Amino acid sequence: MIFYYFLILGMPLSKHHFWGHFTGDFTGIKYVGMACMPYAMVHLNMRRSAPQLFATWQARFFVGLFFVFTLSYFTTPQAGTWNSSHWLTYISFLMLFFITIAIVDSLDRLRWVLIAASSSLALASLYVLRDWQVYHNMYRDYRPGWVVGDPNYFTVNILLFIPTTFLLAVQPRPRWQRWYCGGCFIVTLFAVWVSASRGGFLGIVICCLCLILRSKRRVRHLVLIAGAFAAVTAFSPVSPIQRFRNPSHGDQQSADTHVALMHGGIRMMFAHPLLGVGLDNFRFHIPEFVTSDEAVGMDQLKRIAHNSYVEIGAEAGIPGLLLFLAMLISTLLSLEQVARRAKRLGNPTLMQIALGLQAGLLGSSVSIFFISGEYQKMFWLAVFLTMCLPPLADEIAAKQRAIRRRSASQTSPVLPSIYADVPRPSQVSVG
Repeated sequence: MIFYYFLILGMPLSKHHFWGHFTGDFTGIKYVGMACMPYAMVHLNMRRSAPQLFATWQARFFVGLFFVFTLSYFTTPQAGTWNSSHWLTYISFLMLFFITIAIVDSLDRLRWVLIAASSSLALASLYVLRDWQVYHNMYRDYRPGWVVGDPNYFTVNILLFIPTTFLLAVQPRPRWQRWYCGGCFIVTLFAVWVSASRGGFLGIVICCLCLILRSKRRVRHLVLIAGAFAAVTAFSPVSPIQRFRNPSHGDQQSADTHVALMHGGIRMMFAHPLLGVGLDNFRFHIPEFVTSDEAVGMDQLKRIAHNSYVEIGAEAGIPGLLLFLAMLISTLLSLEQVARRAKRLGNPTLMQIALGLQAGLLGSSVSIFFISGEYQKMFWLAVFLTMCLPPLADEIAAKQRAIRRRSASQTSPVLPSIYADVPRPSQVSVG
């Protein structure tokens, strides 16, 4: 299990000198991921049961999405090299899918995985805060990234797990978990604020609204979240709110170019509706689908759609986009069912985990509308963790039924029969 925790620790550190850089043909995080595979096989052998890989609809939609991406990749001409293609990235996601469902088979393991995710994002946040501390006085409107790469992608990763970090921090027990998760929450909140992602800010608003509306203590959580925002705003000279209210020339130019890329991607999607232009081919085909006015300033940016839904539809076709949307919707509905069931079963931990993951995925679904974040490892980790929750709810329900049956059999009195003293017919003498 330690390899799996190390895998989670390195997921947001995309530019780290160990986790993100190539050693031979693979990056450090891929080597750790490959080390997790034999552990998952050994764990399954010890458990003597097959993993429920397709127990949820989001798992089925993910596998269908993988096959659509594979078909699109191999049936369309590829302009890039195969060893740098995102098809290999989806191969690694398929491995993560199997490893996660095989390993996370208990509520205690799920809780530790979420604490590991909070720890990895807190570590990444420390890198971001250090980068901002060093360079924000040198460059005007500086947005930190450094080890975590792009600040917008970093914000998407934070959005996925900051609600569960907050909910674990407000649980009454254990006390160490409250203090630890509370510290991770404050650190990540400061880091996401100085990253100043406007799309990320909208996602944070959605996360907060989900937590407040679904909570029994709405006023308490509203005060805590508002107080955290106020404290961060007071100490931070840069924020997404300032970029909304007073955008710089670069911010406005970037927004215009993103809109042009999105419009070009939509045209590309409807021009190639079945299989798209092929995985990784968006950047090569986008000049064909933008006007000369829209192309101004495009060379200064990465030629990506800056919209995950448009990029998936353009590269994998409308079937790929529909499968991706179906996976997201089924994930949110599955979490809603798990939360309600956990409430009926009287398990507040499972209920809060389900609600936290639901809020995080809702917020990130809004945020990836403004960036191409479909390749973020933390996003797929969150999706795969949701596939582990329904079997855990089934296990809790089965244990409760077994306890009730045992208690009923132990407490039910054995009443004597009224015919105990009556002799049987064979014992009655005749004549």
